[in-house]
Amino acid sequence: MKLRFLFALTVIFSSSAFAEKCKLEYLTKLEYTDIECQFYLGTAAYRNQVYSAAVAHWKYIIESPVKYEGDSEIKSSALSTVTFLTYHGLGVKKDREKAVSHWKDAVKSGDLEARRHLGFAYFDANFRGKNLVEALGWYESIFLLVPNPEVLDESDQAVFNDAVEGSLKLKEILSDRQQ
Repeated sequence: MKLRFLFALTVIFSSSAFAEKCKLEYLTKLEYTDIECQFYLGTAAYRNQVYSAAVAHWKYIIESPVKYEGDSEIKSSALSTVTFLTYHGLGVKKDREKAVSHWKDAVKSGDLEARRHLGFAYFDANFRGKNLVEALGWYESIFLLVPNPEVLDESDQAVFNDAVEGSLKLKEILSDRQQ
């Protein structure tokens, strides 16, 4: 179960996977209502830039009960992904404040990627609540939680690397006192 979920996450965040076609044989092993199936269908829709369909599949996951081990992680990832789409207005109405609020909720459930998104949001000139010091805090919180990035899976490693990059950019802008 966990391996299939990690595979699905890798598919979403891997640039080479975006170019591949949907592997339908994977779906034949799952029931249509299975949240892994729904996550994969959402991923396929996202890759094809049919964002409203991706949102529909991922919202189904968010609203589904937890049945199996690993379902909580899938639900958390679906919420984070829908929140990303909400922040950018892809397939849903753009609402940056709502997205930031959802990412803060995801942080409480241990979602590392939500911390990266919050760092980005508070660094983003288009976000009404832009706050560079807070952006740095969100990025740096990842380093506190993950002192040894070598143990991370591919997806979390990308989150960590993005946090390093964002942190370095902010440190070039912020004064020593602000840091």
